[in-house]
Amino acid sequence: MKVTVRTQRGEMPGYLSAPPGAGPWPGVVVIHDAAGVTRDLHAQADWLASEGFLALAPELFYWGGRWRCLFAAIRNPAHPLPDLDAARAWLAARSDCTGKTGVIGFCMGGGLALMLAADHGFSVASVNYGGLTEDSERALPRACPIVASYGATSRCIRRQATVS
Repeated sequence: MKVTVRTQRGEMPGYLSAPPGAGPWPGVVVIHDAAGVTRDLHAQADWLASEGFLALAPELFYWGGRWRCLFAAIRNPAHPLPDLDAARAWLAARSDCTGKTGVIGFCMGGGLALMLAADHGFSVASVNYGGLTEDSERALPRACPIVASYGATSRCIRRQATVS
């Protein structure tokens, strides 16, 4: 179902998928890649809902169009974080959510999920092909549990983090 989340920049559209039956359920913020919110992302949110999660896929390109928002994120990778914090708070405050939230992201969204793993109120993060910034690496000791997925022969991963 289509929803809107109030942010500092205005009303951010999103796609919400709920499990069948009565809640409350844990929530998950589903972060898109550079293509934006697509049918594939809706399918991912629907699959998460079928597994018992209240899944919110916010449209991060709402305030300026795809290219303007992508360039803003390239210049400052943390640029979308306030919108994602608003999405988490909106989801956690719903009566059909337990208040516990996770985050999952793909490619660009995976990097954002990694940035959100520490100090943003998430209980767990799933990073799929997300890049590692120096700020994210420094924050790893404070991060919630993280599961990450990368192809064994991926050429996009240039650095590896170590956590003691």
